Amino acid sequence: MHQGPVKKLKTVHGHLCNVSPLKDSEKPYFEASLQHEGECSSVMVFKPEEHMEFKNAEKFRSQVMLRNVISPHKTNGTSKVYYTHKSSMSCVRDLLHAFRNTLPAEAHGIQLSELLKLDPKPKRVIINVKIILEESKGNNVLRDRRRYLPNTVYTVADSTGFMSLTVWCQKEITVGKWYNFTNVTTVQFKGKTTLSTTKDTNILNIPSQGTAVDVEVPIESMKYDIIGVNPKMLFICPGNHELKDLILSSPSVYCVSCKIHYKTSASIMKISGRLHLKPETGEIIRARVEDEVIRSVIAVKPDASQNVIIHAFMALPTMQITISNNVIVKMEESTSQNTLSTGKESQTSLAVMEPVEDLNDFSPPDPGIFSSQPQKRKLTH
Repeated sequence: MHQGPVKKLKTVHGHLCNVSPLKDSEKPYFEASLQHEGECSSVMVFKPEEHMEFKNAEKFRSQVMLRNVISPHKTNGTSKVYYTHKSSMSCVRDLLHAFRNTLPAEAHGIQLSELLKLDPKPKRVIINVKIILEESKGNNVLRDRRRYLPNTVYTVADSTGFMSLTVWCQKEITVGKWYNFTNVTTVQFKGKTTLSTTKDTNILNIPSQGTAVDVEVPIESMKYDIIGVNPKMLFICPGNHELKDLILSSPSVYCVSCKIHYKTSASIMKISGRLHLKPETGEIIRARVEDEVIRSVIAVKPDASQNVIIHAFMALPTMQITISNNVIVKMEESTSQNTLSTGKESQTSLAVMEPVEDLNDFSPPDPGIFSSQPQKRKLTH
């Protein structure tokens, strides 16, 4: 029988940075970056029990030695290191190089103004940008594992321009600081170039790269009447996977990703939608609203139906609403919350407003890695 080439084990020295949180609850692993011998490599660690040791090495800028790691040839100019169950880490005293809070030559990215000149096809790039503003927070589902993950949209800028960047999963990012992002995707969205991190993105805090352009992000806070709503409900399992065709009256539901049956009561409902808002003066506007903001003004019971959610929105008084880039980031709480029940108290059929646009137009732009699709659910009410 033909056998593939034997993977050679090697030892590497350097400094750790960008240690990620644990990923994948089924087969946990985490990622990090390793500065060594004049380059920066991506490290995938498959020993979750050593996560704290890696975090401490990063925190104290310890010089480390990684033994028995697998380091194949570079792919797409990026060097990868695989830290497996055979690998070990130890701290060393003296290296010929100190930790550099600067970038290797190959990590100097493309300017944002240059991205605007590129063809509109999705592509991966490296950028060095300043975080100007946190625009909004939300959640969406990954296509490959149907995993429900958080994302944050930032306004980022360099000396040549500014854009919106969607950062997936919880990352330690501070407004006002500069960062190097590798393997971010760019795509034309409604005639506008946007950026998104991917599963291969590394994020490194870097020194100031100079003066960023002045950015005026339109943020307004006004009083609005909610005159239209199109809510969407998404059900997820305890492992944060999307549950297809969940029936609330059924005692259990099967998660194809976890390969296990869960009690239906253990599922979690997430709500998003688009609102039509009428200001005191001016034209009606449309804005997207996410689960966290919705629950700040409406108490939602687990068995609430779509009709009941619509009724609750329509019952809200005039609201003070803060909007950034057509996304609602804050709604002032009403004087008395509307607790949503099963909807049996009202059997009136409501005409659901058809969405003018796809509700999930804020999804990551990288096809095959991230995707958001309209969700269809079987509800009992």
